[in-house]
Amino acid sequence: MLFLRKSIFTLILIAFSLTACGKVSATQVPATTPEVIINTPQAIAVLSTPTSLMDSEILSTEAPPANDYADCGAGGLIDVGYYFKDNNGDISPTQLVRFQKTSDEVRDYVAVITCLKNDEGWISDPDEVENGYENEIIFFDKNGRAHAYRIIIGGHYVAPYDPTHKDITGSINGIDNLFYNVQEWIDVSRNQFVSNDSRQIGVDIYLDDTQGDLSKVLTQVYSFREINLQIAEALKTGEGYPDQVPEGFFLFATDSWLIQVE
Repeated sequence: MLFLRKSIFTLILIAFSLTACGKVSATQVPATTPEVIINTPQAIAVLSTPTSLMDSEILSTEAPPANDYADCGAGGLIDVGYYFKDNNGDISPTQLVRFQKTSDEVRDYVAVITCLKNDEGWISDPDEVENGYENEIIFFDKNGRAHAYRIIIGGHYVAPYDPTHKDITGSINGIDNLFYNVQEWIDVSRNQFVSNDSRQIGVDIYLDDTQGDLSKVLTQVYSFREINLQIAEALKTGEGYPDQVPEGFFLFATDSWLIQVE
């Protein structure tokens, strides 16, 4: 009987031990599963990082504009029968109209349609031209790139000055010439440039003078003869505009006309 009790007790101990071993094994099996779950998102994040950088680099790289024509104003160009196109096939704001001489064969001019840089001009330094209209004129080369130079339009440039003669000869429609005080022309031109959102203008630019001592103004302009002729040649070919000009250089135009929207 004693032997039977010992045997039963031994069997109970063995069964308890087996049950305990089974519980330990059950907790060990899923112990590695969280490592897989945790590591997977980390791997995805690492792999996606170069792609995100590449996308941001692509988005931040913008192609440069094909030309500088926006310098004329955001409103686009007004059609005036343009015929000169740049190397990209786009119509250029800079259009050569004609070369001309005065009736006495003394002075050479070039008529050109192009753009001014600023909506509002200003009164020129009287040591250069008395009561002239000053701004910056832009010429565009055959690659559509802008070249800007000082320009003075009108004013009193031939002595002796007629005090009854107004400062500026200009046209607001390209046909009828009128006479303006310089401040009047500053206001008229600014209002039209702002209204059109385009600073297109036509000018008759003085190039050369066989009698350069006719006035202080023309004497100054005559001193820039080589630069004037270089710009005139560039207007013909679309290339060769000077990148550097002498100190004090300015182009001089006797009159101008504004470009109207028809």
